[in-house]
Amino acid sequence: LLRRLVTLISAQAALGASSQAFRKQAEGASQAARQYLEDNDALRKKLQESGGTPAPSQDENETLKAKVKSLKEELELSKK
Repeated sequence: LLRRLVTLISAQAALGASSQAFRKQAEGASQAARQYLEDNDALRKKLQESGGTPAPSQDENETLKAKVKSLKEELELSKK
């Protein structure tokens, strides 16, 4: 009975330490995510203040690439 009690107490201590480590890790990840969000907001504000425009989306990039390609083909045809 005593051996089982000692085993259970030891397991509880190990689980408590593990739980505490996970909690610290989660707090660190949460703090890092919060910092990244704040940095992102600060960068967006600076971009707006400088009068810059945000980067185009993936769809806009694809559309612009297709337009460039067609204009290059048109230029080649006009050269001939």
